[in-house]
Amino acid sequence: MKNYKWKFVALIILVVVPRYAHANPALQVVNGVLAKLSPGQWIAKYHFTNFRIDKTTQTYTLRVKSRSGNHVHVLFVEPARDAGREILNKDGEIWSFLPDSRKVIRLTDRDSIGNGDFNNADVLRLNWLDQYNMALVKETKNQYIVEMTAKEGISVPYYLIRLWVLKEGNQPVQQYFYDNSGHHLKTLKYRNIKNFGNISRPASLVMENVITGQKTSLEVIEFQSVDNLPENLFRPDALGK
Repeated sequence: MKNYKWKFVALIILVVVPRYAHANPALQVVNGVLAKLSPGQWIAKYHFTNFRIDKTTQTYTLRVKSRSGNHVHVLFVEPARDAGREILNKDGEIWSFLPDSRKVIRLTDRDSIGNGDFNNADVLRLNWLDQYNMALVKETKNQYIVEMTAKEGISVPYYLIRLWVLKEGNQPVQQYFYDNSGHHLKTLKYRNIKNFGNISRPASLVMENVITGQKTSLEVIEFQSVDNLPENLFRPDALGK
């Protein structure tokens, strides 16, 4: 009888555990997207253009280095008035170095980068798996739709993110961002899939502020997976050094 019970338990484990391991396919989808947008350690060059309602534009060029989704360093290269400014995400805390005053100040996830429609979290905190619970809410012939809901007790700029992903190549298509009242705040469109070495990813991202109607484009000029970025680069006391 004892042997029978153990065989029965073993059978349950064999049947249930594999199903449980695949119980949340949304995790696999999101992991595939992050492997393109933030593949471990990487360096990049981004070009931002802000399109204002009054038809004026502002442009910025940034150098980005990342050791993980929670350790990211940004250096402003252009325009000249902002050159040398730095932003750092260190374990979820956002810091900025201002070259004119030589001061290091704290920022929030919600503060914009270059006065545009991308905020700090959009660029410096691609650690969605740590911040959100994932659910696959719809599957079509060509796409998955994943909803990411903020984990309890976690401070994030968006309560809900809806992500569309192509099945072929697991490439992101678009994201909708919502507050905790269900208001649609921003829309991000991913376009122009390009190969950067062995990484295939969108090279053009356009963020639209649904409330103001303004847009900011992010063009990926360079993107490279690397190894052994120095850990001391990702410390607040290293800013401006």
